[in-house]
Amino acid sequence: MANGRLEKLLNRFADVRGHEAHAALYLSGFFFLITFSFYIVKPVKESFLIGLVNPAWWPYADLATALLIGFVVALNARLLNRLPRRTYISVSILFFIGCLLVFWYAFDVYLKSLVSTPVADSSGGIFFVWLPLTIMRAWPVPVFVFCFWSDVFIAMSVTQFWIAVNDVFDPYQGKRLVGLFVTGGLFGGIAGSSLAALMVFAKLISAGNLLLVCPVILALALVMVNRVYAEQKQLRGAAEAEVNPVQAGARVGYLESFLSVKRSRYLRLLAATLASAMVVGSLINFQFKFAVRRIFTAADDRTLFLAMFFLAILVVSTIFHLATTRRVLRTFGIRWALLVAPALLLVGSLAVFLVSAGALLAWASLIRGGDKLFDNTLSQSVRELLYIPVPADIKYKAKIFIDMFVNKFATGLGAGLYLVLYWLSGFAYKDDVAKVREIGILVVVFLCLWIALTRAVYAEYPAVLKKDIRRRWDEGDKIVSANVDVDLTRDVFDALQSRERSTTLYLMNVFDLVRKNNLTPELKEVLGIKQDELRARSMDSLFDVGGEVLFQSLDEAIVDKDFASEIDLIFLLPSYQEVMEKRLAEDAGSASEVDRIDAAKLIGLMVRSPETLRYLERFLQDPSPEVVTYALRSAAVHRRAEHVPLILLQLGNPLTALEAQGTLTDYGPGIEEELKSALGDESEALEVRRSIPVVLARFGTQRSADILLDELARRREDVEPELIDALYKIRADRPEVRFRDKKVRPEILFLIGKGYAIVLDAPGRAPGGAPAGLTSEAKAALDIKVKRVFDLMTLLHPPEDIVKACQNILQGTRKSVDYSLSLLDDLLDYELKALLFPLIEDLPPEERALRMKKAMRLK
Repeated sequence: MANGRLEKLLNRFADVRGHEAHAALYLSGFFFLITFSFYIVKPVKESFLIGLVNPAWWPYADLATALLIGFVVALNARLLNRLPRRTYISVSILFFIGCLLVFWYAFDVYLKSLVSTPVADSSGGIFFVWLPLTIMRAWPVPVFVFCFWSDVFIAMSVTQFWIAVNDVFDPYQGKRLVGLFVTGGLFGGIAGSSLAALMVFAKLISAGNLLLVCPVILALALVMVNRVYAEQKQLRGAAEAEVNPVQAGARVGYLESFLSVKRSRYLRLLAATLASAMVVGSLINFQFKFAVRRIFTAADDRTLFLAMFFLAILVVSTIFHLATTRRVLRTFGIRWALLVAPALLLVGSLAVFLVSAGALLAWASLIRGGDKLFDNTLSQSVRELLYIPVPADIKYKAKIFIDMFVNKFATGLGAGLYLVLYWLSGFAYKDDVAKVREIGILVVVFLCLWIALTRAVYAEYPAVLKKDIRRRWDEGDKIVSANVDVDLTRDVFDALQSRERSTTLYLMNVFDLVRKNNLTPELKEVLGIKQDELRARSMDSLFDVGGEVLFQSLDEAIVDKDFASEIDLIFLLPSYQEVMEKRLAEDAGSASEVDRIDAAKLIGLMVRSPETLRYLERFLQDPSPEVVTYALRSAAVHRRAEHVPLILLQLGNPLTALEAQGTLTDYGPGIEEELKSALGDESEALEVRRSIPVVLARFGTQRSADILLDELARRREDVEPELIDALYKIRADRPEVRFRDKKVRPEILFLIGKGYAIVLDAPGRAPGGAPAGLTSEAKAALDIKVKRVFDLMTLLHPPEDIVKACQNILQGTRKSVDYSLSLLDDLLDYELKALLFPLIEDLPPEERALRMKKAMRLK
C-alpha cells in the first residue's frame, strides 16, 4: 500500500504522519496479536480453573499471582534494560510459544484421562508413561501454573510492547499515536474472543485445543516485532537503534513509595478505597465462578460461554466509555461519579438474596459484568481525577505503592477471605446457591466500606485542592500572585468556555497554552486532550493482572517542541496573511458575536499591518464585552500607542477592567506618562483613575513610584486607597525602589491628622465636653486610617517590622498593642511617636483626647 493511502487510512484512528505510517501499523498489529492471543487464553484459563479444579483450591491461583507477579515484572524490566530489545522480545515470544505447547499437552493428557487410562503404545517408552502419570498426580498444580503463566504473559508482553513504542518513537509521537495502538488492542481482544467462541460453537475445535491456535498468532507477532525494529533503524538511524533509548522500570524504591502514602491522609484513604474495590471485585469473581460451574459442566460449553462473556465486556465497555463516562462526570460531578459504581453494585449484590436458583447465572453475569464495566470506564476516569491535586512527584511514588502492593494485597485479601469462609462455613456440604449468597454477605460488607471510604476521600478532596491557599496578613494581590497563576487560570477558562461556542476560537486558545508551555497533563485531561491515554489506562483492568501494566512506560510529554515554532512560521507566510485578512474583513462586519470574537482573537496571531490595526481599533470599541476582551489581548500583542486611550476607557467597564489592566501592563513602563496624565485628570471616570495605580504598581519602576507619590500629595480622597496600596506593593515587590522622606513623611502626618479628626469629632460628648467612646462605624474608619499610615511607613522603615506592628495593633489586645508600641519605639523618631501613639494606644476616651491635643501643640 502506498504511503499516502496507508497514512490516510491510519489517520482515521490517530494523527499519523507519513514517515511514521509503517512503524505505527506494525506496532498496532503487534498489539492486536498480543491481545488476540490473550483473549483466546483467557476463557480457557477461566474454564479450566472453574471446571477442573476443586473450588477449595480456587483462591490459590489469585494468591500465587498476587505474591509472584511483582517479581516477574521487576525481572522483565531488568532484562529489558540489559539485553538487546529486539533479541529479548523475540526470545520471550518463542518462550511463550513453547509454554503454550507444554500446557496443551498437560491439559490434553488430563482431559483424555477422564475417559481412559494412559498406557504406553508399542512405540513408546517408560518416559511416555511416567510423564502422563506425573501430570495426573500433580493435578491441579498445572492449572495454577497456567493461570500464573497467563498473567505473566500479558504483563510482560504489554510492557515489552510499550518499550518497543518508546524505542521506535519519541515521547510526543507515542502520545499522538496512542489512539491507534489502543484501537489495535481493542480489536485484537474482540477478534480473539469472537474466534474462540465461534470455533468452539461450530465444534471446529475443543476448548483445550484452542491453545494450539495461539502459537500461530504469536509467530505472526514475532514477525511484527522484527518489522518494527527494522522500521526503527529507518526512523532513528542504525547507530541509535543499537542502543536501548528508554530505560524500563526506572522506579523509586518501594519503601519511599510506601512513605509517600503513609505521610498523606488523603493518599491513605485513596489507597484504602481502591483496595476495598479490589476486594469486592475478587469476591464477585468467586460468585461468578460458582454460578458458571453450576450450569456448565462440559469444558467446551463453559469455554464458549466465557468467551462470549468477555467479548460482551469488551464491546459494552467501549460503548459505555464513549457514550456515558464524560456525560456522567459533567452532569453529576466527581462526588456522585465516585458513588455510582459501589451504589449500583450494592443494589445488585443485595438482589442475590432474592433471585431464584434458575436466575443465578444471569444475576452473576450482570454483577460481574457491571463490576468490570465500571472498572474499565467510569471508575478509571474518576481515579485519574482523584490524583490531580497530588503533586506530580508524590503521585508517581504513591501510584507505584498502590499498583505494586495495595492492589495485590487486596487481591490476596479477597482470596484469603474466601478461603476462610469456605472452611469455616463448610462450603463442601452446601449447594452453589447457598455459597454464592454467603459470599454475598462479605461483598455487601466491603461495598459499604467502599462507599464510606469514598465519602471520606471526597471530604478530603477539596481540602487537598486548596491546601496551598492559607489566610495571611499580606495583601490579597500578593497572595493571589504567589499561589495562583492568574494568566494561566484565565487561559484555561477561556479555552473551556470557547469549546462550546466556536471550534476556531477553541483551537486558537489551546494553541496559546501550547505556545506558553502551559499545557500540563492535568490541563490536557480537563480540556479533553487525554481521552486516548485514559482509554489506554482503562484497558488495564480488562487483563485482570492488577496495576498499570498497559500504559506505564510512555513519558509525560506535554507538547511537540517543534509544534509551536511550525505554527508561528505558518502565521508569517504571506499567503496565510492574505487569506486571513480576507476572513478578517468578513468577520469584522458580521452581526454574529462569535464571528467578531474569532476575528478579534485572530488579530493577535497576525502580522501587524494598517488593515489589522484598523480592525483592532474597531473591536476595542465593540459593544460586546467579550469581543473587547479578545481585542484587548490582541492589543497586548501589537502594543500600539494610539490604542492606549481606547484601552484606558475599558478600565471604566467592570466587565473589561481586569483585562484592560493586563493589557496596559503588557505595554510596559513606556506608557507611564500617558497613565500619569489620565490619573491626574479629574474629568476622567473615577473607575479609570482608580485602576491606573494597579498598572503602575505592576511596572514597579522608580518613575511609577514618583508618579504615585505626586498624585498622593494632591490629597484626593477618592483615589487615596488605590494610591497607597500601589505604593505598598512596589515597596514589597521592588525593594530597590527608593522613597524620599520629604515626600512620604508629610503624607503620613496628614493621615495621622485625619485619624485625629475621626476621634475628636466623634458624635456624642460625655459630661464636661470629653469625647465619648467611638461608634462601630467610627472605629472601622479609624482602623482603615491606621492601616494606611502603617502602609506608608513601610516606605521608610523595614516592612517586616512595620507589618508585624500593624497586625498586633489591629488584633486589639493589650498585650499585642504593648508589643507593637515597644517595636515602634525603636523604629520611629520622636515626632512620629508623639503623634502616632495616642492614635493607637488603648486609652480611655478622655485621656486619648488630652494626649492628642498635647501632641498637636507639640507639632
